[in-house]
Amino acid sequence: MIEIRGLRIGEGCPKICVPIIERTQEDVLEMAEKIYAGKADIAEWRVDFFDGSEDIALVKETASLLRSVLRDKPLLFTFRTSNEGGEKDIAYEDYKKLIIEVAKAGDIDMADVEMYMDNNTSEFVCELKEYTTVVGSHHNFDETPDTDDMTAILVDMYNSGADIPKLAVMPQSDRDVINLMTATLNAREIFGGDIPVITMSMAKAGVISRIGAPVTGSAVTFGCIGKESAPGQVEVSRLKDILSLMV
Repeated sequence: MIEIRGLRIGEGCPKICVPIIERTQEDVLEMAEKIYAGKADIAEWRVDFFDGSEDIALVKETASLLRSVLRDKPLLFTFRTSNEGGEKDIAYEDYKKLIIEVAKAGDIDMADVEMYMDNNTSEFVCELKEYTTVVGSHHNFDETPDTDDMTAILVDMYNSGADIPKLAVMPQSDRDVINLMTATLNAREIFGGDIPVITMSMAKAGVISRIGAPVTGSAVTFGCIGKESAPGQVEVSRLKDILSLMV
């Protein structure tokens, strides 16, 4: 369990996170207002959608404004690269600099790091953990690896320094969805229930993995308000009602 701003991630009902995928500062803040007023537990700022993502000063300013709007809701900062389903390419050194500079400013609570972006990502994660909680991620939009491989990925990301390992995969069959959910349970058992993990099977076939998070042990599930940022996301109010029936 990890506690952030009073939110106990990995304990009780899975927490609902809503991504902010707007492109202008004004629209980013408007969506943040909706998230604050709604039923989501966490806001994720997907900076790869932001038109000013290359301007670190503007990104830091926007993060500070987001902090004011969100008040006590935790903020996850994410630049999803095009290699893992995001909107933009970015050089690894620029990626590290952006995340470190924003984390140092103190307005974000968690930062997403693509753990297989570079061979030395663990060094970056070690530095970043001085300033924020690290969600170590891996996204496979092509397929679903076998169960043992997915379990190993979750364990490897944790061993490489991630506070919360996150894995998203694309199913090609119903069996793939079950395998992802099984890998989640396996990782939770290996960690002894002490380390939160986040997993999801994407697209329509994988929706059960999002609403079934209380069963599999995924600590966070991603929903949407309006436009989804990844295939298979469920609208927040519906997701909240479904989760409440399962806990």
